[in-house]
Amino acid sequence: MAKNMFKITSVAFAAILSGIGCMADRLPAPEDEPVRLHTVSQVIDAARPERDSHTGEECWSAMQPMSGYSYILPHDMLTAGAPEDQRMAMYPRIKKMGNGEYIMFWHGSPTGSRIWSSISGDFKEWSEPVLLFGPEHVTVNGTGDWRRYVNMDAAVLPDGEILAVCSFRATEHYREGLGCGIMLIRSKDNGRTWTSPVQIYEGPNWEPYLLALPDGKLQCYFTDATPQTRNSGTSLIESSDNGITWSLRKRVCRQYKYRYDGPDGDFAGQKIYTDQMPCFRVLNDGKTLFGFIESRLERTPGVNGKSYYALSVIWNDSLEWKDLGEDSEGPSTRLSNVIEGGGGYVAVFPSGEVVISGHIGGRFRMKILDSSGCRNGGTVWDDGWLSPFSGMGYWSCTEVDSPLSLVAAMHCDKGIEFGRFYLNHRIDASDARIVADGDGGEWMSEDALYLGCRDGAESIFRTAKDDRNLYLLVETLSDDRSGRTRVDMLLGNPSGKDVKTVKISSSGSVLASDADISSSFRYGTSDKGESGFAVEIAIPLESLGLSEGDFLCLYSAMSDGGAVSTFSLSKKSDMDTWQHIKIR
Repeated sequence: MAKNMFKITSVAFAAILSGIGCMADRLPAPEDEPVRLHTVSQVIDAARPERDSHTGEECWSAMQPMSGYSYILPHDMLTAGAPEDQRMAMYPRIKKMGNGEYIMFWHGSPTGSRIWSSISGDFKEWSEPVLLFGPEHVTVNGTGDWRRYVNMDAAVLPDGEILAVCSFRATEHYREGLGCGIMLIRSKDNGRTWTSPVQIYEGPNWEPYLLALPDGKLQCYFTDATPQTRNSGTSLIESSDNGITWSLRKRVCRQYKYRYDGPDGDFAGQKIYTDQMPCFRVLNDGKTLFGFIESRLERTPGVNGKSYYALSVIWNDSLEWKDLGEDSEGPSTRLSNVIEGGGGYVAVFPSGEVVISGHIGGRFRMKILDSSGCRNGGTVWDDGWLSPFSGMGYWSCTEVDSPLSLVAAMHCDKGIEFGRFYLNHRIDASDARIVADGDGGEWMSEDALYLGCRDGAESIFRTAKDDRNLYLLVETLSDDRSGRTRVDMLLGNPSGKDVKTVKISSSGSVLASDADISSSFRYGTSDKGESGFAVEIAIPLESLGLSEGDFLCLYSAMSDGGAVSTFSLSKKSDMDTWQHIKIR
């Protein structure tokens, strides 16, 4: 979809703001009777996957941080009992299980030795960590050594069974490629108990990643390493029987760097490749594997060059991969090293949005692409990243946990940082019989936008219409009645004409820039007893210059006495970055 290029100038905004000051006409309402407030949790619970419902409109979609879900679990809590060199929790991987709970895996220290797991029912409180793997004394090639474990990932199968894989290596024999491989464990009771480990691959590797395909086949991707030469690339093994048996290794994704120029004559002239830490998802077309993966590069090519990391975008136009053999690159459809950073990850929403993420500049960043995994809205790769975490770090993950939400985690200096995010995308204003009395009980649609302050108030916005009016229901959770909580809005059509301003205060006032705007304010509580208020607003469609098939653009800023929050990546001066509402 072509982007609307209209931008509102500061002069135009001054004119809009100068018109504010009239109290919106207050419709009669029994304000002594509290209303029932709807919440974002109810919206998420009611959401049903609609495949490709927003394809072509992803340029208006944004991930919105959700109040109360941003926190850091400290290293000492996650690695209790480990020796000092294993006390840093790293490489989190989160999966939503079949029973609706979450399970997280992580390991200690950059090179690992121990792997833990923990379970949460609400993504706010986590169970006591359970040690799944620890160092073991082994004999390799007749010599004693210590086996270390690292990089766990998992897949939840349609029947709820969880398969988890991790990399292992023998410390002193890793450089020779001995005593290394991939282990698999499985759980049939949502991560409470696990089977004994089974080795499914032998050879040096890092960062195994499990993907369950729509046809039931399992793919286990991994960084395929040759330690002596710094050679890597992504390989996979596959299973058609739920992980009981696995195929031979297939090299599937890599880019050429240079020929080996090190001191070891056995490798002289060998081609050296990169592409590592694989993460692939099946796009909504059901036939494309899309990846956002890390590349290890050298500013001065060669084994002595100082490494840095970049992220590449990969498309494979089939669920089957071509075997690259020992001396070729692929796949051919790729954008190599688009941005400096590492730890790439991919999430795909049923509605069409593809979310890529990674650590860029030491911070966790997310970006929404369109349903084909291309740049959203034609922006360059440096633009359009959301940076929601406070900590600096690396190795992150994301997991779509509903049609409207995603959870994320990243290692940082203080521990593992978490967040949950709401998918704001185009909503509809459909025909409805609305009585604008401040009570949203008659609103049938759960289609909503969300805006919240980091640890406090939060609002959902819903829209409807009839032959004459556009209706806007704003429901806010906040126990303040002093006016500290404020929700300010700008509403207009994409032409930039007839922009309306509405300012809501928790003290009960609703100020509007247009005398035709009427509203009703009511205090209320949610089903869980949370306090807040609801405002129903009626605006004549004619005064907005809107008719059926048009878009209404909405900008909002919210404060509960602290910092002001706005819709993610939304700019007041650029209406095309506002949230969009279709007049049905």
